[in-house]
Amino acid sequence: MFSRFIWFTLLFYSQTTVEMALLKYDFIIRTIPSNPDGYPRPVVIMHHANSSWDIDRPFPGPLIRAKLGDRIQIRITNMLRDQSTSLHFHGFHMFKNPWADGVEHITQCPVNPYTSFIQEFNVTQSGTFWYHSHSAQQYADGLVGPIIIDNDSIEKRYAYGSSDHVIMFQEWYHETWSDLMTAYQGPFGAYQGNIPIYPWPPTTFLINGHGRFDCRTTNCTDPGTWTDVCGRRQLAQCIPLREPFLGLCKREAHPIDEFQCSFGKQMRLRLINAASGIPFRFWIEQHNLTIVARDSIEVVPITVPHINIPIGQRIDVIIQCNQNLNRNYTMFAASRNSFQPSHIITGPTPTMWTTAILTYDNSSTIMNGTNQIFNESKSNPDSSFFEYEYLKPLVSRRALPAVRRVTLTSVVLWNNRTGIDALEEWAINGITFKPPKEPLLLANYFDGTLDNAIAEQRSGRVGNIHATHVVNFEYGYTYEILMINDDPQQHPWHIHGYTVDFIAAGRLPTIEPVTCNSTARRIENFDYNTILPPLNSTPPVLTVGDSFNMPRDSYVAFRFTANNPGPWYLHCHMEWHISPGLSVVLSVGKNGQYRDFIDPPYDNFNMCGTSQQWAMRQIVPKNFNNQTYL
Repeated sequence: MFSRFIWFTLLFYSQTTVEMALLKYDFIIRTIPSNPDGYPRPVVIMHHANSSWDIDRPFPGPLIRAKLGDRIQIRITNMLRDQSTSLHFHGFHMFKNPWADGVEHITQCPVNPYTSFIQEFNVTQSGTFWYHSHSAQQYADGLVGPIIIDNDSIEKRYAYGSSDHVIMFQEWYHETWSDLMTAYQGPFGAYQGNIPIYPWPPTTFLINGHGRFDCRTTNCTDPGTWTDVCGRRQLAQCIPLREPFLGLCKREAHPIDEFQCSFGKQMRLRLINAASGIPFRFWIEQHNLTIVARDSIEVVPITVPHINIPIGQRIDVIIQCNQNLNRNYTMFAASRNSFQPSHIITGPTPTMWTTAILTYDNSSTIMNGTNQIFNESKSNPDSSFFEYEYLKPLVSRRALPAVRRVTLTSVVLWNNRTGIDALEEWAINGITFKPPKEPLLLANYFDGTLDNAIAEQRSGRVGNIHATHVVNFEYGYTYEILMINDDPQQHPWHIHGYTVDFIAAGRLPTIEPVTCNSTARRIENFDYNTILPPLNSTPPVLTVGDSFNMPRDSYVAFRFTANNPGPWYLHCHMEWHISPGLSVVLSVGKNGQYRDFIDPPYDNFNMCGTSQQWAMRQIVPKNFNNQTYL
């Protein structure tokens, strides 16, 4: 009997070890000229070190594909001339391994020009994920890519076979984001009449790095005029055509992407909103979408004619390929006007869109699809709180009781004075985030405290404080976080290191009107003790995820168990908001310490600042297994 136990044990061990693999990737990050929509400009890309990039489609970057249980090791080499870089794996918990999270100043040192950095982690989740730079605004300039982890239950539940496609959405500008942020955060006094231009409207939309810009556009009266946030002037969405510095503008530089399915079969689309400031709406002509997963978590299937995808979120849908196979069908990606402040856009009609094509691979005669824009007045379960109302986890559950409620209130702070004051600043609980002097993870692990790493606190110009905003959570306890959006713009949030249980969401009952001269706004008549479930209760979970959208003037509450030690970034995923400080660090530890609960850093982990001295007095990291990179 004992020998049979040993045999079964050895059999199990051999099967699991054969299935597990160490996948090693070697990537280079650089800037190149490219024309994703036909108009050439510099873009930031990542490509395999042992091969060149795709000239026709330099981004999104290479697909990273693995299986549940694999181990991934990635080396990036920074060939940017004048910027540091980093690589974040969006949606991965990095359980007890925050070293691989990829956020410069928080979990690692910046990867400086002409240096390399290695990240290694176990694959403990399956589904759809993506990676992007977490330095400056590089991801908005192209440094993004998809990740697929196989062996999720959706593969067994739906018979889509090889008809499995990733679609990444981005908005695109003909200016680099360095120029956009210079304009956005420039002082009022730099503009005539002290009126800055808020550079919101993009030029085109991209599907998997391709779009089309009308190079003949010289008339800026159409499409889509808009008003700046203080209602002071009319601006145009298009830009006058000028001769591009990096080459000729070509409206049809790239063919429209095609996605194939077989008649009578199913197709899986992994939709990723990799935009920097635009929520997207997606639909396919004459085909419904069945939503089956949100943020890599299976949901109760719901079939809709179209879907809204907030920034940063991943939505998996199944398509029934059961229409006339002798024609093409247009796939639309359009803007959602909710990204504009409420007093600017009141109607739901999208003003910009891009397209791809759905084809049937066993068709004979082909008719083209239409370009008729979607009628948003059609009946559809759609609201600003769609994800909380409809995307319920497939396995229903109740949230655990919480020991404490932490309230985080986001607000935009305006200043209309001239001179050196910026256009606007963002704050959480009155604190505008300022990067620490040393990476928080290294400081805590090697020095035992964050005190020597946190940036010096300074007073802001609009009643706020500039500081490294850290909120502490004790390891092993369950907490509730109440997020309050006390401003007239939406916020697509992302939390690193966790998937959380959402238990409540809604509009704030009473909000003081917005004035551009105010430096703060207040919440009236919002008694969360009567609106939210008691802390010691076990309320039903509305939805589960690591990203969530907050409409203007709203609240969202979620619970999580602090079982993953480290400094985890919680931030708005709009570049217009995270860059001016809309973020906070959730620090999970035992008595403020990480070291006894996380793995040590791996060999060759980059050190910087005083952490180099701290590390020399501490442990020797574990070694890498030297194998060939993919």
